[in-house]
Amino acid sequence: MVQQLSKYAARLEAFFLKGHVWIFVGLVLFFCLVLATEAESTSLLNYLSMVAGVCLLYLPTLTFIAYRVRLKKWLHKWVYRLLWVFIFAGYPLLLFPLGITINDLVPGGNIVPPDSQENTEGLQMVGGMFFLLATFLFGLLDNKWLPDLRKFFGPSSVPKIIGLFGLLAAMLAVAGHHNFQQATAGANDLQFIFIFLSSVWQTVAIYLPYLLLFYFHYQLLYRRMLAERGVIYYLLSVGATILLFAPLHAAYALLFPITMEWEMHTAGLRGQIGIVAPENHAVAFVFMTMSLPVILFLEWVRKTRIITLLEKEKTATELDLLKQQVNPHFFFNTLNNLYALSLKEAPETPETILQLSELMRYVIYKAKAERVELQQEVKYLRDYLDLQRIRLYQTADIDLVVALDNPKLPVPPLLFIILLENAFKHGIEPAVGDCFLHLELTEHRGHIRFVCHNSREPAAVKKTKPGGVGLTNLQRRLELLYPNRFELLTEESPDSYRVVLSLWEPESINAPAFAPDIPAELDLIELVPERLPRH
Repeated sequence: MVQQLSKYAARLEAFFLKGHVWIFVGLVLFFCLVLATEAESTSLLNYLSMVAGVCLLYLPTLTFIAYRVRLKKWLHKWVYRLLWVFIFAGYPLLLFPLGITINDLVPGGNIVPPDSQENTEGLQMVGGMFFLLATFLFGLLDNKWLPDLRKFFGPSSVPKIIGLFGLLAAMLAVAGHHNFQQATAGANDLQFIFIFLSSVWQTVAIYLPYLLLFYFHYQLLYRRMLAERGVIYYLLSVGATILLFAPLHAAYALLFPITMEWEMHTAGLRGQIGIVAPENHAVAFVFMTMSLPVILFLEWVRKTRIITLLEKEKTATELDLLKQQVNPHFFFNTLNNLYALSLKEAPETPETILQLSELMRYVIYKAKAERVELQQEVKYLRDYLDLQRIRLYQTADIDLVVALDNPKLPVPPLLFIILLENAFKHGIEPAVGDCFLHLELTEHRGHIRFVCHNSREPAAVKKTKPGGVGLTNLQRRLELLYPNRFELLTEESPDSYRVVLSLWEPESINAPAFAPDIPAELDLIELVPERLPRH
């Protein structure tokens, strides 16, 4: 039950993090909310029916958005562009002949005046908003020539954010000031722009030292004084800073004409020059007090980032150690295979050495990667079975079944080989008679299922010790790589052992179900068993 909930939680996470449908549905909710608010309608039935009706009419658009990435890969470039233009620009116009109005979507009567533009052209308004939003999301943000705003507002961008908010506050303060209205009365456009820009520039320049005061408070007083000398010295240093900063800043503010003429600073209140006026100290005190929650938030972000980096480094180090444990385990087994062949002077020894080199190349180079394609893991398992097949002397019934919807799905390397090695070590190799090993690997929409079912000798069961490095290694890797997104089940009987490993990759809902360039033998739709020859 818990694993099923985790599976659906991973899909829901992918829906919001990688999908776009919810953004457009949210736009429909906002549009219907505005109409309901203007009509002063509090009926939940009317609101939900209007939302459902709009979404139903724009179902082709929402479907296109959901499968946009797949269509972009499947269709020719110009066919996709024409389809995009039709969906977002042409389809809303096709709704005009239908004559459907907003009131038609509401069962409880008219929600807007019948003759209003919102009623007759409301659906086209939704189409226009869809077009603008799609142009912004899929046309502007997807282009690499645009600057990456996430880099601009990165971890060290606090001055940029404060500067933008300060500029916006200065523009609002100037635009709403009564002196600005008087100064621009009767002015032409050029004079209006000049007065506005000069006033904004002076306002920003007057309060720019508060940015320096913020960083002085954050870097020196909070992070150094509070940490090294305690709360008492911190409070004393804050008080001393206010007493020193307030008069100096008041004298600096008086250098700008707007301070006295428009009273843009407390030093110019009532037209008096008050450098040491108590109002100046009060403003500095309020600023220091109000900046403390911002400082606490920045400290929380900084420490959270440090903890996250340390956890990632610890996880990466632990995974590297676990991979290093996998490699010797594999090498010991394969060297034993070569040793057995050399004793028999078998003619297939050179071919076996070549196969071993391919396996070693995968283990040494591919296993260093964080993720490999699922089809590469399948090839590795097949090569391993071919290598083991050579040294078997028993009659072994070995089946390998593969069915992958997305063979290029990224997965961690060397996950399934541990179960396969244990099956040979504890089931096939100790067998004195007929034995079997049935393997099944399936993948559908990011859900990977690997089944390893092997026979075992009753006499060998008593000698088998529970646990072991291999399974312990696998369990720990799964906990690190698939937290709350894996399930490892075992079924034992006196003559067989069955392991079922289920993994849930948070695959994008827009990811292609079938890659177009996958070899035919790996792009299987049905379960087609590959039966290895008997010995």
